[in-house]
Amino acid sequence: MPGAVSAGLIGAEARTRRPGSLAGGVLAGVAMILVAMLLSSVVFSIVRADNSIRDAATRRAQSAIDLLSTLHVQSMLNRATLSDDDGATRAFDATMSAFSRDEGHVQVWMAMSAETMYWQARRGAATIEPPRDALDKAGLARRRELIDTRGDTVRIVRPVILGQGVAADARCVACHGAGPGALRPGQVIGVYSAQANMAAERAHWRRMFLDEVTWLVCVALAALLALSLWLRRALLRPLRRVERIALRMAHGNIDRPVESLATSHEFGRIGTALEQFRQALVQKRALSEYNAFLATHDSLTGLPNRGAFAERLKHLLVEAGTARAGPAMAPVGLSGTADEPPAALCVMIDLVRFKAINDRHGREAGDALLCTVARALRQALQPGEHVARLHGDEFAACRLVSQSEDIDDFLSRLARALATPLHDGDLVLGTGGSIGYALSPEDGSCVDELMGNADLAMRRAKADPHVAYTRYDPQSDEPSRTRVALLDDLALAVARGQIVVHYQAQHDTMTGTVVGYEALARWIHPTRGLISPAVFIPLAEETGLIGPIGAFVLREACQLAAREPQPVRVAVNVSAVQLCDPQFDRLVHQILVDTGLSPARLELELTETALITHRDRALHAMRRLKALGVQIAVDDFGVGYSSLEAINLFPIDKIKIDRSFVTTYDVEPKGRMLLKAIITIGESLQVPILAEGVETQAQLAFLRSVGCTQVQGFLLDHPRLREDLPLDECGDTAGVADVA
Repeated sequence: MPGAVSAGLIGAEARTRRPGSLAGGVLAGVAMILVAMLLSSVVFSIVRADNSIRDAATRRAQSAIDLLSTLHVQSMLNRATLSDDDGATRAFDATMSAFSRDEGHVQVWMAMSAETMYWQARRGAATIEPPRDALDKAGLARRRELIDTRGDTVRIVRPVILGQGVAADARCVACHGAGPGALRPGQVIGVYSAQANMAAERAHWRRMFLDEVTWLVCVALAALLALSLWLRRALLRPLRRVERIALRMAHGNIDRPVESLATSHEFGRIGTALEQFRQALVQKRALSEYNAFLATHDSLTGLPNRGAFAERLKHLLVEAGTARAGPAMAPVGLSGTADEPPAALCVMIDLVRFKAINDRHGREAGDALLCTVARALRQALQPGEHVARLHGDEFAACRLVSQSEDIDDFLSRLARALATPLHDGDLVLGTGGSIGYALSPEDGSCVDELMGNADLAMRRAKADPHVAYTRYDPQSDEPSRTRVALLDDLALAVARGQIVVHYQAQHDTMTGTVVGYEALARWIHPTRGLISPAVFIPLAEETGLIGPIGAFVLREACQLAAREPQPVRVAVNVSAVQLCDPQFDRLVHQILVDTGLSPARLELELTETALITHRDRALHAMRRLKALGVQIAVDDFGVGYSSLEAINLFPIDKIKIDRSFVTTYDVEPKGRMLLKAIITIGESLQVPILAEGVETQAQLAFLRSVGCTQVQGFLLDHPRLREDLPLDECGDTAGVADVA
């Protein structure tokens, strides 16, 4: 019915449309474009012509002044006497009279300054030429050339200064500098004025421009007429055919193929597109049903997805009477009596060994195993039970239960289905599942709470493979809940300024002077307080947040070193996740550029475990970092599996002895010998040695006796904030930024 109504509206619109309206619109558009082009051309031509005429008039006026000044100088140089009746003076006056009467193009004249007119009057001269207008007076006052354009005239005033330019001749200076009212060099004698008229040039240009515009309008009208004829023949007729085809499809008649539109190559392609559109309409209903299925189901296994599962669990909660908006009920004991109200059971499932299977046998084998498990789970269901795939290798199930036997039966069937192996030729792949469940209303009365608690129970079951399935326990699952909450807060810790850096001094073993600082990252949580790096650094490495946290600490440490007046060398502890990042060397280079710190003053600390576990990647990354000029140090030396191999294989510039060797040297005889051996190795390789964890005078005395050069620990200094550090007292300091 809606289709028929829309088709009727389309048909009515087609019947009321005026023939040729499209052509009229196209012609109107073309006409507007032509008018816009014509107007822009007119404006451009007017501006350009006006500038050209004004520039020409300015040049004429300047040329006239140049000629006037030349004649004036020549007449002054060629006259025999200083009298105004001298022949050269009379000839110049006649020329000036002729110039001043030329009202057609250029008029020129001279104007004397007040000092010059006074000098003329004192010597009895008959020629006194006062300024004609305000521009002459302005030229005398400002002592520089002025140009003024008003209407059809261009005025130029050029001052004449005694002793400069045209009045620089010695005779001119001697003439004006003698007698009563004499002038001094540097004073303005007068001005040369010129006025150029542009009226004739502008009138001539207007006549020519009007002829050109008339010709362009005629050409545009002829082009519009030709375009109108072409539109009717080559465009409107094929478009009417396209309109009839579209109306036919709008009425639902899609069985008839689209006839050919071969009037042009473009309309031929339109006809092909209409035919493809007709075929698409035939498949529209099936595609719509398929899209509706994909919106609520997993595309790989065909099971419902997370959204559909949440909706079904919500319906079960409403049916069980435990939804938050529903009426309150007594807690469900599931004792097996018939009077007990039903409870919603939410089950979370995570496949075991799936990642290993996916990595070893490939993604296709992993997908096939997921489909096998999904098919087995679907076959194990009974009426009223639901199963879904949430993401990856995680599944979920739910149903209503009234007694504990229902729970055991349901979970047992799910566990047997999860153990169904995949047979692919000679390959047999088997898996299992970690199952955790939660019951309403005791373990949650809404969808999110119930699914979240079941997920926590599943994580606890995953940690204990000997348990078939576990129920949510608030006390047992609180660490997992805390861990999830910390992960959410850690993602915003840097942006909120909760990650701070504390600095601990490093001292010379023999003299006790401060030789450097180690910066330790600390997380100050708004509600949990100070969180140890041993807690949040592994979380950051697991979730990939170590990247922004490490970049923040690296930038803070480099800025600290770059701001100090002394040449500070800064070292930054780098995790294995950062080292394996192929963009890490670019990050280091960019921070060095931003902070202005020399690469030779940056030292990156790497653990032995990171070096040996990711040997090839670590070696490649260290070569790129060394190419930047950065120093490399090995941290926690001695606790890895291949300490000597790390020194031999990697370009190490410094060794930091792990605190376990320092704290146990006096209770473990072998530890004392190992500590001496490490220091001896460092001395042989000429690599600096720093011992961490010094907390007693006995430890410090022993390290001093065996030749350890640098020490660090609570005995000497506790971590402090940046503003509490006496960095100005350090000589060659080395700050160490430790993400951990």
